Amino acid sequence: MIGKDMNGVLNAIVGGWQVSPIVTFRSGWPLPVYGAQDESGTFGRGARADCLSLPHVNGERPIDTTAFPGVGGFQWFSNNGNFANPGVGSFGSCAPQLGGLRGPHYTNLDLGLAKNFQLTERFKLQFRTDFINAFNHVQLNAPNVRLGSTIGQITSAQPPRNIQLALKLYY
Repeated sequence: MIGKDMNGVLNAIVGGWQVSPIVTFRSGWPLPVYGAQDESGTFGRGARADCLSLPHVNGERPIDTTAFPGVGGFQWFSNNGNFANPGVGSFGSCAPQLGGLRGPHYTNLDLGLAKNFQLTERFKLQFRTDFINAFNHVQLNAPNVRLGSTIGQITSAQPPRNIQLALKLYY
């Protein structure tokens, strides 16, 4: 509770607020590589690519719009001969998730503020506001991990800040 010991008028305005933060920090998730052709002859549905090396993660480097007109976003990593379809009669060598190749990190603060107003002995009114992504940080989604010309591109993000307001009457 913030300011709970103030005088009556000041307490009614700024006192008694409850703050409820949720702070989230995490590194990027390990990424898989999809979209290889099944060259093993087993008719498997989860064909893996050949991993020749791990690509360098560029981070938030804008996509070259001359090569991809109308596409906005970031080239998180490039496939410069790092991944290929497996040879005929063989399985791909990529692991299901590549620990050395990770997506974007995630840093977020969700914040709730609430204040109770005692109307009578029996009735109480609560004002509450919640800020989802309070600081409005851009939270990038995972890059495209399907073999092809757009591998490594991030073209979407989580929704921006969301503010909810509520009044609740307790009786």
